[in-house]
Amino acid sequence: MNPAFNRLEHIARQPVAEARLQQLIASDSARQARGERMTPAESIELGLACFDARRFSPEEAICYVHVMLSREVGERTQAAYRRNFSGRFEAIRVKHRLGPDEDWPAGKGPEEYEALSRKFDAVCDRLEHKVLQEHAERTGHPLVQEMADLFASNRDEFDRRREVGRLALFGPMKG
Repeated sequence: MNPAFNRLEHIARQPVAEARLQQLIASDSARQARGERMTPAESIELGLACFDARRFSPEEAICYVHVMLSREVGERTQAAYRRNFSGRFEAIRVKHRLGPDEDWPAGKGPEEYEALSRKFDAVCDRLEHKVLQEHAERTGHPLVQEMADLFASNRDEFDRRREVGRLALFGPMKG
């Protein structure tokens, strides 16, 4: 599609996007007055509305959505760890006489431990991509689909863009 047409189409939709954002902000304010909090899905909707209304750059929206999905990703990876990896990691630790709170520094364990770590990391990446893809389908938002596609095809670029957004939203990490 013609980039100029895409820009004009986005400009034409901007007042609608701004109205939607204001509606979500008002709804959230009313919810907070009742002592309630937004669900992660509602938070994602708010972040995407900020992007659509041009209040967030693409990178800020990527960071925001990724942060909102981090709990779901964490819950899924922890379940996978408990189900398929914790016993195997523990057996390796026992075999090498490590205490319950001990571990090897990253990349310094025995090969069987490092191989299992690589398998777990791959499972974590697949689960994270699955969460992104599910939310892309649920929201129907092209930015979330772009996130899922970029995560799968170019993780370094995904991480770079998320970091640009993180710096814009939260500033540099302190010491």
